[in-house]
Amino acid sequence: MEFVSLKQKMDEAGKQNIRNTHLFGTENFRSWMLYFEPGDGTPMHYHQSPETFLVIDGKCAVKGIKGDERVIEKNDIVFFPAKDYYQLVNVGTGPLVLFGNRSEPFGVRPVRAEEENSKSDEGVRK
Repeated sequence: MEFVSLKQKMDEAGKQNIRNTHLFGTENFRSWMLYFEPGDGTPMHYHQSPETFLVIDGKCAVKGIKGDERVIEKNDIVFFPAKDYYQLVNVGTGPLVLFGNRSEPFGVRPVRAEEENSKSDEGVRK
């Protein structure tokens, strides 16, 4: 068994300006904490595996690639199926802290929307 104090990790992230803290990881699972200052967030992207985020603190705009958007707050959970584009943005006045889980090891890179668009553009030029 392994244990982590999210309070301690949140304090460290705030003091040291750490956006992504790895918490637990195996060959087929990982969990982490994201810490975003107001206005900060992720690019539009997706992952090969499903994932969830629990809002520990703050206010998060969850944006979809088709322009849909929903704001989630403390104690809300969002689930993303595999290959579902999304973007997370801190729309609050204080730090946004998210706890994430995904069924893949650390090191697997996301697919960013701009990467997919540039591949599509290359295909058109050929």
